[in-house]
Amino acid sequence: MSEIVVSKFGGTSVADFDAMNRSADIVLSDANVRLVVLSASAGITNLLVALAEGLEPGERFEKLDAIRNIQFAILERLRYPNVIREEIERLLENITVLAEAAALATSPALTDELVSHGELMSTLLFVEILRERDVQAQWFDVRKVMRTNDRFGRAEPDVAALAELAALQLLPRLNDGLVITQGFIGSENKGRTTTLGRGGSDYTAALLAEALHASRVDIWTDVPGIYTTDPRV
Repeated sequence: MSEIVVSKFGGTSVADFDAMNRSADIVLSDANVRLVVLSASAGITNLLVALAEGLEPGERFEKLDAIRNIQFAILERLRYPNVIREEIERLLENITVLAEAAALATSPALTDELVSHGELMSTLLFVEILRERDVQAQWFDVRKVMRTNDRFGRAEPDVAALAELAALQLLPRLNDGLVITQGFIGSENKGRTTTLGRGGSDYTAALLAEALHASRVDIWTDVPGIYTTDPRV
């Protein structure tokens, strides 16, 4: 396999349809980019965290509507939105159910499960933007390889397990086109979703780059420029 570059884009870089297209331009400008790691669209994580704290119905519905509006503003600008509409609707329904559960009783595990939906939605939308450009892109659930402990909210990755799982499940996919996956989230040994804490998407990109023996990881932000590092340092 030739050189592998991992690119990570933060929330403002996938905040809306235009931002996602600018990020897609960056990805496609470098043929060595094989893996793209995304945060949730800007604003989504804060809304999900608020829902996880347990809200009264009125405020809960307001947050849910805000999440739907942000994601549907991207979805409806796709040429073929119906391709992923059902999946986005399913994730939004999951958020509603989890938010109702949080209103009855909150827990760190429930919070992580709820908050993870931001990255799941942003990556689905980004994959479809790429596919509409006739780019061979595939969605990958990072929880299949990002094994962590059960310290919900600030989970610690098992680097050895990550390396083994990435070699088996992720590396072979890099031969078949671009792979788009989530930052910030993982799973513990029982399969429950965990999060790495704020800033976890950058950490995810660095960990995956190391596990895949990537030559470079690029961290793109909303400021002019780019931060590049060797994952082995």
